Amino acid sequence: MPSGNHEPVNQVRLTNVAVVRLSRGGNRFEVACYKNKIINYRQGTETDLSEVLQTERVFTNVSKGQFANSKTLQKCFNTSNEEEVCRFILDKGDVQVSDQERAAQLENTIREVASMVAEKCVDPINKRPYTITQIRDAMKSAGFMVHPTRNVKQQFLDCVKLIQKKKVLDIERAKMQLALVLLDNDDSVDNKKNLVDRRQNATNLLIEEGVAKSDIVPQKYDEDTTRIIFLSDPSLYRKMEGIAKNSSVKGRIEIIQQCVTEEGDVTLGSELERRAQQKQQHDEAEEEKANRNVDSVDGVESLINNLQSNLSIKENATSKEDNNNYDLPPQITSRKAQKAQQKKSKKAKRREKEEQAEKDERIAAEKTRQKERAERLGVAEGNGATAEPSSASGGGDTKPCNTCGGSFTPGEYRSHFRSDWHRYNVKLKMKGVAPISEREFQLCDADEFFS
Repeated sequence: MPSGNHEPVNQVRLTNVAVVRLSRGGNRFEVACYKNKIINYRQGTETDLSEVLQTERVFTNVSKGQFANSKTLQKCFNTSNEEEVCRFILDKGDVQVSDQERAAQLENTIREVASMVAEKCVDPINKRPYTITQIRDAMKSAGFMVHPTRNVKQQFLDCVKLIQKKKVLDIERAKMQLALVLLDNDDSVDNKKNLVDRRQNATNLLIEEGVAKSDIVPQKYDEDTTRIIFLSDPSLYRKMEGIAKNSSVKGRIEIIQQCVTEEGDVTLGSELERRAQQKQQHDEAEEEKANRNVDSVDGVESLINNLQSNLSIKENATSKEDNNNYDLPPQITSRKAQKAQQKKSKKAKRREKEEQAEKDERIAAEKTRQKERAERLGVAEGNGATAEPSSASGGGDTKPCNTCGGSFTPGEYRSHFRSDWHRYNVKLKMKGVAPISEREFQLCDADEFFS
C-alpha cells in the first residue's frame, strides 16, 4: 500500500464562494454566492439570482453542506419558498469580504471617482481637461479618502471641493452648453412681439441667476428666434429649469453639450487670441462690477442720509416730550459687569499672592537647610558656588558652567554635565536655591542627602 497523505477526492473546496449570513428566530441561515456579484445585486445592476447564487438553496452551514429544512424556513420567514428566502438574506444579511476583495473594491471606486473628475473638470485658464494620472496624484496630495459604500457622484463633488480648498490643482467644473427654448409660438403679430419680450426677460433672468454675459452665445436674433444658447455651471441647472418654467418666459431647457472643453492641438496664435479674449472679458466684468458698486454706494448713502434725518426728528420729539427719561438698564448692566470683573481680578491677585508666599517659604526653608548643613560640615559659605581649582584650571581653551560655576576643559565639560553634582545643582536652581560646590557635594552623606 503506498505511503503518504492523500486528500479525499470527493471533498469540494470553497473557492470563489462568498457566504451571506443572517440570524433570525434563533437560527443561522446562509447562502453561497459569487464574490463579485453581491454588490451588483444590492446596487440593482444584477437581478438574476442564478448569476448571483452558487446554488438556490438555503444552508444552515455552507462549509459543512447542511441545508435548512422547510419547517424552519416557514417558522422564521413565514414561507418555505427558498427563492424568496434567498432574496431576503441577500438584502438583509451580512457578507464576509476578504482583504483582497475590499482592496479591489476601493481601487475600483478610486478609479471611478478620478475618471469622473477628469471627464467633468477642466483647467480654469486653458479650459482643457486633466489626465486621470494627474487627478489621482492631486487626490493623494489633498488627502482624499474614498468610501466603499457612498455614491460615486457625491464623492466626486467632495473630491473637487477638497482639491480646490487645498489648492493642489487649479481645477473647476466644466460648463454645460444649454439652450432655453421658448414655447407656444405662432405667426401672429402680437405673439411675435410677445416673443421678443419673453426672450429679453429670459436673458435678464439668466444674468441675474449668475450666467455671465460672455457665456451667452452671440447669435442673430429676429422675430422668429425661439432659442437662447448659453453656457452655465452645472450647479445652476436647477435654477435654469426654474427660469424656463417662469410665467414670463414659458420655455424649456435643452442640454446641447454636457461638458464644454477645448479640443485639438494648441498653437501659439490660438493661445494668444484666447488670452486676449479672456483679458477683454475680464476687463468688461470688472467694469460692470465697478458700476454696480458705484450705484449701490450711492443708494446706501441716500438711505443713510434719510435714516439720519428721521433719527434726528425722533430725537428732537422725544427730548421735547420728556427730558428726564434715560436708558438706565444698560448702565446697571455695565456696572454689574464691572463689579464682576473686579471680583475676578481680586480673586486672581489673592491667589497669586498666596502662591508667591508659598514659594518664598519653600525657598527660605531650603536656604536655611543648606546653611545648617554647610555649618555642620564645616564648609565656608564663600565657596558655595565655586568649582574645585582642578576643574577651573584648563588653560586658555576652557568652557564655563553657568549653573555650578568654574571652567572646564572640553573633555571635562562633557563629563561634568553627566555628573550627579551638576544635576543636583540644576534641581536647586529650578527651586531658586543657590548651588553647592563639588567638595560640599562629595562630603554629603548619601542616605542623609537623598532623604
